Amino acid sequence: MSIPVSIGIIGGMGPWVDPLLLEKLLAYQGSLGMRRDQEAIPVLLAQMAPLFADRTIYLTRKGRQDAPENPGLAAARVCRLLVAAGARVVGIPCNTFHAPDIFGVFQRAIAPLIEEGVEVVHMVRVTCQEIADRFPDVRRVGLLSTTGTYQSGVYAEPLKEAGKELVTLPWGEREFSAREQSARREAIVAGELEPWQNDVHAAIANPEWGIKSGLGAQQGYPTPRAVLRAAGQRLRALGAEVLVLACTEIPLALGPADLPGVPLVDPLEVLARALVDAWRRRFSPAWPVARELPVLPA
Repeated sequence: MSIPVSIGIIGGMGPWVDPLLLEKLLAYQGSLGMRRDQEAIPVLLAQMAPLFADRTIYLTRKGRQDAPENPGLAAARVCRLLVAAGARVVGIPCNTFHAPDIFGVFQRAIAPLIEEGVEVVHMVRVTCQEIADRFPDVRRVGLLSTTGTYQSGVYAEPLKEAGKELVTLPWGEREFSAREQSARREAIVAGELEPWQNDVHAAIANPEWGIKSGLGAQQGYPTPRAVLRAAGQRLRALGAEVLVLACTEIPLALGPADLPGVPLVDPLEVLARALVDAWRRRFSPAWPVARELPVLPA
């Protein structure tokens, strides 16, 4: 029995998001004409969340004694496993992971795999290209993201190259205590306080009420949605013509109905299409064999 060439997903950097990416991969294939189970591109998902330090925590602590291991190193180890199992087109559904201090380490660690023909789709670059293609007349793009993505400027340079200006919220350097975060959240929801970048990050990562906590999932994350909606409205008031949902968790809570009249770009959606397109460009219509699957004993 043979293992077919597949798409590989280095998951776990947002476990709630991984199933959403799988759904988007299938939806896009369906739009391209997939009609039978057997026509679906093989996908390998490695959801190994315990291996990956929080990307924002790494970026804010790098160089300090209490800094965790660079997540790029763990991702490289997982990538080798995926390639050994047949992956030849690889994606990482985490915007902050693509910060140069992380993605660069990952890229250098897997350089031998790239030389052998493994293709890694860079989610941020394909998203910025999508923005340039879809919105040629737009000049100001608003950013909703983690603080790691915000501070690393991962979107700023490629958007600048495309002739776009990044619009961001103010950021307070002092960390807010849990009590302060809660008070800010309540004031934002009540319309009494304009959100900062710190509040957007809390809506994503706060372990007591953020999206990553999973709390409120069945109700559509109402509290993070309220904060993110206010942040989106503030970015719009600051001149943003398009908003990029630059954390893969954000679309779990925030959608077009929350910000009518403002185009939203979802990098996870862009990544799904780019992965399928890359696989089809290189391997379709054939189903090439990556390696032979060992026969298990009876």
